[in-house]
Amino acid sequence: MVAPVVIVNALVQALLVVGDPTPGSAWGFALRVGASGLATILALWLIVGASAAAVDAEAASVTPPTRLLSGATVAVVLGVLAGVISPALPVVVAAGAVPLLTALAARPRAHALHTITCARGRALLGVFWVVLLSIVNWVIALVLGFFVGGPVSAALTWVVFGFSASILATHWAVLHRRAGQQAGHEGFRAARTAGSTRTRGTSA
Repeated sequence: MVAPVVIVNALVQALLVVGDPTPGSAWGFALRVGASGLATILALWLIVGASAAAVDAEAASVTPPTRLLSGATVAVVLGVLAGVISPALPVVVAAGAVPLLTALAARPRAHALHTITCARGRALLGVFWVVLLSIVNWVIALVLGFFVGGPVSAALTWVVFGFSASILATHWAVLHRRAGQQAGHEGFRAARTAGSTRTRGTSA
């Protein structure tokens, strides 16, 4: 599921830079930017949803939830605004967006803070991987833009972005699932303990 989405999005993004559009081209440029943003949102929605479903056999054939689509929209908009302010800020947005989006994709819905509390070490490592891959992707995009350029550069860049997003989303989906299972086991043990206590009290 992930590979077709990544490839289709990369092709769409490549087609949108054909002709080397510039901001001076008025409506044409604005439409291309809008189309690029929409394609990115849909691709992020499907990639994160598919990555979360990959670690949950029961959700393998389920459409990603609409709450994830809303989250993907917010993440892309914030990423764009952050990039306008500073080239480094999108990395910060990504570091927060990946755990939150994968939590929205989880069934039942997970809570990123609970996951971080249950597995601090793995969560810290997950944030580190997000930051590292974001920087690597940024460098790859610069290199491709400088040495290749044009639609080919755009397509390759988005392929790298897409598969990187899938790797990171899968890692965090596993963390959320483990945290949910741990919470379920703890709740079961607490309920069993409470039941045993009530039984002893009744017997006494």
